[in-house]
Amino acid sequence: MEHQNPLQPVNRTSHDWADRLRNIATVMVIAIHVAAPIAHDPNDINSSWWWVGNFWNSISRPGVPLFVMLSGFLLLGKDYPLPVFLKRRFTRVLIPALFWMIVYLVYGFFANGKPASILEGLRDLVVGPVHYHLWFIYLIIGLYLLYPILRPWVKSAQEQDFMYFFIMCIIGTWCYKILALFYNLPLGVHFELFTNNAGHFVLGYYLGTKSAAGTGAGNEFVQPWRLSSRQLFLLGLGLVILGTASTCIASYLLNMGFQPGQQFNVFYYDYLTPNVGISAIGWFLLVRFGLDKHALLEVEKEFAAASFGIYLAHVLVMDWWGKCGFWHSAQHPFKGIPGLTGLVTLMTFMVVLMLRALPGGKKIT
Repeated sequence: MEHQNPLQPVNRTSHDWADRLRNIATVMVIAIHVAAPIAHDPNDINSSWWWVGNFWNSISRPGVPLFVMLSGFLLLGKDYPLPVFLKRRFTRVLIPALFWMIVYLVYGFFANGKPASILEGLRDLVVGPVHYHLWFIYLIIGLYLLYPILRPWVKSAQEQDFMYFFIMCIIGTWCYKILALFYNLPLGVHFELFTNNAGHFVLGYYLGTKSAAGTGAGNEFVQPWRLSSRQLFLLGLGLVILGTASTCIASYLLNMGFQPGQQFNVFYYDYLTPNVGISAIGWFLLVRFGLDKHALLEVEKEFAAASFGIYLAHVLVMDWWGKCGFWHSAQHPFKGIPGLTGLVTLMTFMVVLMLRALPGGKKIT
């Protein structure tokens, strides 16, 4: 049985790296939800408290772009008849998504009195995202709708076609946002297909399908870059360091002089910024060309299989730990963020494993 959801595994040994990257991205998303309240709502941005939160928030930000890139790699590399694609993709995403959306609607009603009625709940399902982390479901559905258009194009696209596409995405997403926000100069041209996450979607396919070729051991290079797998691994490591440091420092510089009560500017934490994009590319290369040498451990396989359920359920587990006294600011973030991230990850994994052992449990996770 094949799995093309970016939060679910591919049942092929050659794609072990994709499962490994998915597992990393899953933990990153949990870390974001633990660290973001500290990084986004500081009292003093010169304190160690904020800087630790800033670091964990910055290093984890590529999690969402990585899921989009994995989705592009797994989907755009396959040919599906349109009716088959729509049936497979939407049933595999919508059934668990709708189940957990209803769970969160019921949870919101009893915890906060919202939604106040069934009609309001139905409206929330359409408008989204029901709960703050479920916005990704709406994003991935939108990307699925692009598949029938993009798949024939990537199949026939040449290197220069990909380069043109990525340059347009840089202009239509990164440059557009920077010019509009910092210079009050929104570009008049509508870039349509080159905005938001379409670039990450195609980029995942582009990077994921590259393989080494050459005359023998020690002379193999990944085309057309003429770089070895080791060089690409080191490049990826460098991009991770550069992207993470850029996010940390740029977020600080953008908010210099910040005082409690002011609005903290979170622009550089955005998933569609150059710094986060660079870091996401780095993680992709790092895992694709460096952490692909060994087969997955059994626990990695199980975690990858459970990753969609973990993504959907982890906020409930995080809230439960918060009510038990383990919340993001209960202790210094140096210990608190990795500790709480680990607790939430482990407990959610165990909960999802139990659900998957029940009849029909795999359909909702």
